[in-house]
Amino acid sequence: MNMDAENRGIHPLSAMGDRRQFVKLGVAATAAMAVPGALAADEKVDVWVLHGKDNRKLMQKAMEIVQQNGWFGKDVNTVALKVNAAWARTPEEGANTDPELVGTFISEAQKGGVGKVVLPEFPCNNARIAFERSGILPVANAHRCEMIDLKKNKKSFRPVQIPGGKKLKEEQVAGEFLDADAIVNIPVAKHHSSAKMTAAMKNWMGVVAGRRTWHKTDLHQCIADFSTFVKPSWTLIDATRCMMDRGPQGPAKVLKHPHLLIVSKDQVAADSYVSSIFQKSPYEIKYLKYAEEMGIGVVNHDHMNIHRIEVG
Repeated sequence: MNMDAENRGIHPLSAMGDRRQFVKLGVAATAAMAVPGALAADEKVDVWVLHGKDNRKLMQKAMEIVQQNGWFGKDVNTVALKVNAAWARTPEEGANTDPELVGTFISEAQKGGVGKVVLPEFPCNNARIAFERSGILPVANAHRCEMIDLKKNKKSFRPVQIPGGKKLKEEQVAGEFLDADAIVNIPVAKHHSSAKMTAAMKNWMGVVAGRRTWHKTDLHQCIADFSTFVKPSWTLIDATRCMMDRGPQGPAKVLKHPHLLIVSKDQVAADSYVSSIFQKSPYEIKYLKYAEEMGIGVVNHDHMNIHRIEVG
């Protein structure tokens, strides 16, 4: 793996050149991509915690940070954006990513030279209802971006090997993520009945065909295993409002409004910070514990540079 490329926040596939060529290379290429890198003894991971009640300004500030820290890499034309639009819930209910954050991300990415943003999603509810009610489909349409229903578009999926996985050794992954120049994850932080919480790492269950198998096998280990494979350029976690119970679908009895957007190149570190919103140690979330043991990312907050920024 090109470690310099990864340190700049480029998806590891881009460090290997053309993504279509990666697919042709098969297992050997996947193995090269999946080897996690270790931090130097004195190195810390950056996590930006943005606070403010204006979601548009929050994302604009986040995109400033992205621009100042390597953007999405060099010569990036296509970005595959993983939102959470799985549920037929309104933005106010907190089951999906906030559409204003998504729309502002797309707008700023387009201003920065990204030619194409695609939004593939494998919804749990009916896509026609969930995508519209979430508010994300109207936003995507307004920016002339394609939102793809992976439940219907089964031909998108392609087989990949996951050599770094302990229990998840192979999976069917949406090709839009394999072929993109960069991948960005914008999940919503919320309670989850099986995983205790869901944010960045668990959000990847919306890009695979075999997520039911994850639940039957070992959900937490499968989440960690898949995170050895997918390495987003950036993770931006929507914690503007958080379902504190009855997740992942809701409606929640308790809906908290932290008004936060958590930004990092390290998806594990971003999730670890989110655990504090739910008043949990990150080590109570098994997939984070496994991720640290597997060397995928940073869980211990002492190994993070946490930048708290007030966005007016």
